[in-house]
Amino acid sequence: MDETERGFKLPHKDNIASDDVMRIRETIEKIDNDLSQQEQGQADLKGHFDRHAFEQFLNLWSTPYDNPF
Repeated sequence: MDETERGFKLPHKDNIASDDVMRIRETIEKIDNDLSQQEQGQADLKGHFDRHAFEQFLNLWSTPYDNPF
């Protein structure tokens, strides 16, 4: 079976499109799921960064440069 490095199924070059409809559909669903997971990961990371920046603004976190002792 033809697949990409990420495991996405590819249509076979010798098949007509109707023979590969389910394979194409499954691949599109996997790509969509993969992208959704990446977007969620980026949103989570941004949320953590925003929270940390806000807590630093409130001085809830200190850095080595904030405290000379």
